Amino acid sequence: MVSITIDGQTLEVEAGSTVLQAAERLGIDIPTFCYWKRLPALASCRMCLVEVEGLRRLQPSCATVITDGMVVRTNTPQIDETRSSMLDMLLANHPLDCPICDKGGECELQDMVMAYGPRKSEFHDPKRVFHSKDIRLSPVIIMNVNRCIQCQRCVRMCEEVVGAVALGTVEKGMDTAVTGFEGSLASCDQCGNCVEVCPVGALMSFPYRYKARPWDLAETDTICPHCGTGCQLTVGARKGEFMRVRSDWEHGVNRETLCARGRFGLDFIESRDRIKRPMIRRDGVLVAVSWDEAGDYLRRRLSAVEDKVAGGLASPRLPNEVLYQFQKLMRTVFRTNNIDCSTRWSTPFDALGPFVAGFHTRAPLDEVIGSDCVLVVGGNVTEENPVTEYLLRDAARQRQTGLLMLSARPSRLDADARAVVRVPPGGEAASLAAVVAALVATAGESLPGDVLADIGAAIGGPAVITGHDGPDRLATALKEGRSVTLLVSVDLLRSPEARATLQQLNNLLQVLRLLGKDVAMQFLFDRANQMGAWDMGVLPAALPGLRAVSDDAARTALARSWGAEIPSEPGADLDAMLELCVGGRMGVLHIAGTDPLVSYPDRDFVTRALGAADLVIVQDSFLTETAGLADVVLPAAGYGEESGTFTNNEGRTQKISKFREPASDARGNLAVFDFVAALRNQALRPSTQGEVFNEIARLVPAYQGLTQDGLGADGAFTKAAPTPPAHEFFAAPPVPKATSQFMLVTGNGLFHNGYLSERSEILNTIADDPYVEMSAQDAAELGLSDQDQVAVRSAHGELTAKLKVNRRFPRGLVFVPENYRDLRLNSLMRRGEYPCPVEVHEARASSGSSLPADAAASAEDVDQGMAGGLP
Repeated sequence: MVSITIDGQTLEVEAGSTVLQAAERLGIDIPTFCYWKRLPALASCRMCLVEVEGLRRLQPSCATVITDGMVVRTNTPQIDETRSSMLDMLLANHPLDCPICDKGGECELQDMVMAYGPRKSEFHDPKRVFHSKDIRLSPVIIMNVNRCIQCQRCVRMCEEVVGAVALGTVEKGMDTAVTGFEGSLASCDQCGNCVEVCPVGALMSFPYRYKARPWDLAETDTICPHCGTGCQLTVGARKGEFMRVRSDWEHGVNRETLCARGRFGLDFIESRDRIKRPMIRRDGVLVAVSWDEAGDYLRRRLSAVEDKVAGGLASPRLPNEVLYQFQKLMRTVFRTNNIDCSTRWSTPFDALGPFVAGFHTRAPLDEVIGSDCVLVVGGNVTEENPVTEYLLRDAARQRQTGLLMLSARPSRLDADARAVVRVPPGGEAASLAAVVAALVATAGESLPGDVLADIGAAIGGPAVITGHDGPDRLATALKEGRSVTLLVSVDLLRSPEARATLQQLNNLLQVLRLLGKDVAMQFLFDRANQMGAWDMGVLPAALPGLRAVSDDAARTALARSWGAEIPSEPGADLDAMLELCVGGRMGVLHIAGTDPLVSYPDRDFVTRALGAADLVIVQDSFLTETAGLADVVLPAAGYGEESGTFTNNEGRTQKISKFREPASDARGNLAVFDFVAALRNQALRPSTQGEVFNEIARLVPAYQGLTQDGLGADGAFTKAAPTPPAHEFFAAPPVPKATSQFMLVTGNGLFHNGYLSERSEILNTIADDPYVEMSAQDAAELGLSDQDQVAVRSAHGELTAKLKVNRRFPRGLVFVPENYRDLRLNSLMRRGEYPCPVEVHEARASSGSSLPADAAASAEDVDQGMAGGLP
């Protein structure tokens, strides 16, 4: 520790701290422009100059490291004069257009001039003008370079935090200008973080431009509805109309950063296909009715199927309280454990439950990625969880964390990784087994002999993986680290090998623990409340708290509180529920907030299943394709129209806030559950958001002790102490056979998340059309070039989209984002077949996008079913 005295106040701080950091702790305000907490000090704006006793010249407080006994003054006449002169220089060329500048009212330059600026300028020359008109750098970012004060925040944020390197500078001195490459932002993430950190109106949000003044906005702090990172954001509305999103610099896992989806993608709430009134099917057509009419119709239909089984499917984008009440509705009113929360995979709970219970770490992401090594397994973190990528890059560059990558697809983080292992699609389990084998082989006497024998007997010989970094190097890096964190992409659950992958992750984490490592693990979910959905028990084999349905004590405790018996047998997951539908055994299928017709990896099968169910109830905010096949459609509140909580990837529970009223006759999701339960002559108690939250905090172990008031601006962490499993090791799976076919995988693109964000008009101006991504070598062998129209054909269907050549892609891999409903990607797939073997060839000019005849017919049926049924 070292001691410093600032303006007569003395403080002890850690060695290496700067004068500015110490002043902040003492509550002493020192003005800055170029300084930003997240970035290395630049010391170019000279606004933060202070007097240091013993030094002749003023020193930049942002870059001056404290020495023991240092004495500093921040408010002397010399400092005041210097600040005033610096501001006068900035104003000399700054356009005085505050009345029309979008930054007016929240401009740092305005504030600085009011506090420290000169009352009369010494400059009388004409102002320098770079451009007479603003420059549209991208669909969402517009620049007035004349207002720029050369603080470099935007350039450094883009390069050092986001990693896009889309902005740069030209010229020098007072002629320095920030620009994109050739006046555009072709390599830009469109995240708008440059707009967020710009202290003036040089960089602006085009969608927000000239719409409102900050003092006109009613602002609400809430949580992003897209991926599971759980970014805090502030929604601004003017007279009830959505205006903009900004980030809160001091709160949330993201602090000041957001991705394109979070900053620009919330206008999906204004989508034109909102469900405004209940609908029922009459003569094959959905027609709008009143809630009373819908209730009478639904009561008759429910009575007719009372003797058949029921099933429920809920979206992991819904709040915890809604998900908790949904599974209670299914288990107590419909007396079934046939419940699921994902349409893209079937969760192997026998492997997932012990894995999560044994290893999932509920702690701040910033803390767990501060380990010596962070291994990212599967997926593409750049496109699935962009803000998590920013944090990982920061850890690798600023904190010297050893970043390790193991995946089929490349990501931008590969450039910052110490080791990259490229695996064949679907081969993650075998690849992890190879890493475990290499780790055990290098462990030597670090492991007890009997344990070493058990592991060797279980895992067998090492598998073979390809890439420029093999398992030996990955194992060496893991062995050298004292602390290790695994970040696991949820995309791994798409594969039929998901159980084996979870088992090999279990092997790896157990071996690391036996080697004395401090181990942490978190999932990288691509849905806002997937962790919450699991915690709330929206699973066929798990009760709230991820306790097994077969756990008599857990089941009895819940039944006592709920006043109803809970079935003791595990239920059917979505795959099995669809089988029940096709077999004519499903009486009622209740679907809340999700669209399996476009997301389930077998469009033909889910179409037949929904058509064969006796009664399909869809509860949603939007008229989805699944709603088009429903018997009853119930309009529910959407994002921002009801309060609740999300639980993010870290296990952090955060408040989502209501900032607008539900559309037309839509009701809150909890009220819709009450409506359905009443039709079965039952009641769900409690039924308000606050009461349900309190019940969760009382009955779900990890949430016990939480209070809504206690969540605060940063949320609160759920607490579930990992229970290390017994030393059980699983056999290595076979190495995937090499194939000459292209293998198709899917996931989120950078600018979209599932199908919800496709309703955002702003994101649709940013995102390119659907694309097919493959390696440069494969494209060259097929005689294809970037931007060509190509056809991707499987045994079940064909689609057409433009080609995106990626020089870092491995051979044989084809990626098509899952975010475009018109593409009908799931028509190419069959359940249990992932990755999907396909052929790629140049599209004929007249071919267009084609589908199998039965799939095309089902799509036509959806359109006909909705005809005349819009409220």
